[in-house]
Amino acid sequence: MISFLKQTRPQFSYRYFSKQAGFSSPNFLKLVAEGKRNISHKSIPKFARGLGLDPREADTFETLVLLGQAQTDADRNRHYQQLRRRANHTSSTTRLEEAQYRVYSLWYALPIRELLLHPDFQEDPAWIGRQLRPQVRAAEVRQALELLQEVGLVVRDDNGQLTPANNKISTGPSVKSLAVRNFHRAMLDLAAGSLDRVGADEREITALTVSLTASQYGQVKKRIDAFRQDLFDFIDEESRPAPDSVEARKIFHVGFQLFPLTGEDE
Repeated sequence: MISFLKQTRPQFSYRYFSKQAGFSSPNFLKLVAEGKRNISHKSIPKFARGLGLDPREADTFETLVLLGQAQTDADRNRHYQQLRRRANHTSSTTRLEEAQYRVYSLWYALPIRELLLHPDFQEDPAWIGRQLRPQVRAAEVRQALELLQEVGLVVRDDNGQLTPANNKISTGPSVKSLAVRNFHRAMLDLAAGSLDRVGADEREITALTVSLTASQYGQVKKRIDAFRQDLFDFIDEESRPAPDSVEARKIFHVGFQLFPLTGEDE
């Protein structure tokens, strides 16, 4: 943005910005751009004035700053929702990004996608909702199916039947978006609830508490990633039952958790 301002406004400089914004330091913008200083909430209007933003742009700028500096996902989601309300929804890219965000923010969207492979599947939102634990309303199921189709995770085959576009999907270590964190948080909540809601013969929740060096931590992450891939390959081979199979199927969520219990928070 600074390069753009210098190109479009010949008079623009760090000193000029500070004078317009009312900052005593002539290099404050430079320090912020280099990540050496943060923009305080009180400084946001000054920044907007120094950058020559109109009221709508200034409002969006404030939300972006607050989003970037938010410390919790609750605050990040709140600011992101504000940005979504201001976005140009006529853009196909914007609509796709919003749909992707909503898919991962609904814990039941991906389980519904897997339910499409159930031998007794019925394209009836009420029926689908009753299969889920906890149960989901038919209207919410319809919304999830529409979103899954919009982002290309679900398609209709040559017979007009809904089917997953790919047999497997992962929220592996390369995916770090806010929406995926929402998904993991919801699943962790469901895992905790399953201790009371689900019989011990239908769940497997175990854990290790160990001391690791930084090198060992990296190796454990690699082993988890390798095991997840191995598990994917196994499930992929067994994902579609034989036509004469009568073995009952249920949708499960397999989670992996590795996090520190000592040391300083980031």
